[in-house]
Amino acid sequence: MEEKAKKNNLTQFLKGSSILVISNVCLKAMNFFLLPLYTKHLSTDQLGISDSISNLTSLLFPILTLGLDSAFSAFYFEKKDPDRGKRVYSTLSVTFFILGLVAAMLSVTSGALSRMLFHDTGYQGLVVLAFISLAINLWYLPLSLELRMKNRMLAFGIANLSASLAMILLNILFVVVLHFQEWALILSSLLSGILQLLILFLFVRRVPKREEIDKRLLRGMLRFSIPLVPMSILNWVLAISDRYVLLFYHGEGTVGVYGVAMRFVTVLNVVISAVAMAYTTFAFQTKDDEDAKKNYYYIFQTESMLLLIICFTISLFGKELIMLMSSDEAYYTACEPLRDLMFAQSVFAMSNVVGYGINFAKKSVYYLIAVSAGVALNLGLNFALVPQYGMQAAALTTLLGYLVVFILTYIFSERLYPCRYGVLRSGIALAALYATCFFLDDEELWLRLCVWLLLTGLVLILFRDIIKKLARFLMRRLRRH
Repeated sequence: MEEKAKKNNLTQFLKGSSILVISNVCLKAMNFFLLPLYTKHLSTDQLGISDSISNLTSLLFPILTLGLDSAFSAFYFEKKDPDRGKRVYSTLSVTFFILGLVAAMLSVTSGALSRMLFHDTGYQGLVVLAFISLAINLWYLPLSLELRMKNRMLAFGIANLSASLAMILLNILFVVVLHFQEWALILSSLLSGILQLLILFLFVRRVPKREEIDKRLLRGMLRFSIPLVPMSILNWVLAISDRYVLLFYHGEGTVGVYGVAMRFVTVLNVVISAVAMAYTTFAFQTKDDEDAKKNYYYIFQTESMLLLIICFTISLFGKELIMLMSSDEAYYTACEPLRDLMFAQSVFAMSNVVGYGINFAKKSVYYLIAVSAGVALNLGLNFALVPQYGMQAAALTTLLGYLVVFILTYIFSERLYPCRYGVLRSGIALAALYATCFFLDDEELWLRLCVWLLLTGLVLILFRDIIKKLARFLMRRLRRH
């Protein structure tokens, strides 16, 4: 019976990941192939202004959540307390509602922020819309977390699919038809967020109950989550701060071009977000199982293999892909930072999986140390190199910062929860593929294509045990049906 439960947990994880991957692939593919429309109808300055405001709210979001989204999953499951999940949901639903009101009230600073970013108060309306959208995101966060903790990945995927599809259609309407310029992407994000809030509520259908609101539990979650807030800020600095260094030294247009390169990174995020969302529940439910570490090894290796193949492909053919997807020559230089941004995102995803030993031990201070080291290196190199070398330096410093975070996270996690992830194999593959992309950057297309076929085949051979494992699992599933 226990063995059956373990297999069901792994099956649920794979099923949940598959649902999210399929829904995300469809959406990202649609949004990705609309990029020529965006680059045709939005100038580099307009896209840079929109991205700069969006990046600002991406900093405020983890600050306002107080790290409680991580506490939601860490405190939700308790075998000795079957009602823990209900109390976590009700307590944090009320808390996030209040935090959303705080986000909306931040609109009073819109004029000052517009002037600080763009030396012009003319964009304060955009900042107001971004703050309202931020409030909506905070209000639907506990609903989405509840679905994930209940492993209702189909419902979660439908909600995401509906909201993302709406955002794509609204983007087309506002960018191409109505020509809302820099307003288009932010306004469509706000409206799709409202739709997602409504759909998630229809799926969850749970209003917080007063008797389930537990102040003592909230204090415990805050003790766990508050140390995560500085880490969230540092993560933002590591991932986003280069955009503002570019904005200061090179202007809105450069940020817009850099943003196009970042949109290619979303292809990787299809795999990353799907695994991360499904993995949290699976990891916490199975960490004490006898075969847990073996499953974690296979999950890490599978994710690494997929990420590296996608990353290698996009990086090696970056020039052609940028030219294909950008109708305006002003965006062609987006190929310069593409390789380092792609590999940086892969390293980031890998560090998330190998760092779960820190989560299990509830020792979030180790994350803080790892990310602080990465940020220190990243910021120092940004200010030293970006003024002269621009986007290429910004992307390289991001990659180096994430490498530091990965190494330290892995070392700390291994001390708290030793687990053989097979990091050496993934590291060797990553280094070989990166070096290939670096040295073949200016070579002819036919040569790069031949090398791609050769090295992709070698990667599949290197990960052949993982492929066989997946094939056997899929065959068993097919026979049952």
